[in-house]
Amino acid sequence: MKKLFLGLALLSFAACETSTVESEEISDMIKAESIEDFSCINQQADNPPLLSDAQTKIVGKWQLKGIISMMPATEIPNIKVEFKEDGGVFVTKDGQNVYTDAYSVIEKTENGYTSIQVITDNLMDGFNENNIVKGTLRICDNEMMIDQGIAFDAPGYLFRKLSE
Repeated sequence: MKKLFLGLALLSFAACETSTVESEEISDMIKAESIEDFSCINQQADNPPLLSDAQTKIVGKWQLKGIISMMPATEIPNIKVEFKEDGGVFVTKDGQNVYTDAYSVIEKTENGYTSIQVITDNLMDGFNENNIVKGTLRICDNEMMIDQGIAFDAPGYLFRKLSE
């Protein structure tokens, strides 16, 4: 009985040993592109696309390729956005869904300036860091920019369309 107790005691002491295992944070980063690499959307700075064209071109899968911000980065997170024809939008980061909502592409005129906007249904979602799909839209066949207010130090997101 003493041997059994001694054996269990030794096992419990051995189980109390701690070992440090360095955890690696897995994040697939991709090389960032700059705004200069997006020649088509640069031409839309003062000439927004037609609303009907924007509503058609946005449908599909898009890869984040750059972020316009106060702190330029050479690598960005692996984020993909899919705009569905039925009005659903899905944002994935490293293959995991991080944001889902409904979206609309609308025309907005303010102070004599007309722009194309992407809006989402969740009005209280202003603080969700994964809602990168809401803002002023510039879009071409294979390039897209969603500007959340770069003139006021908010980010702008640059995307390239993925082939289906």
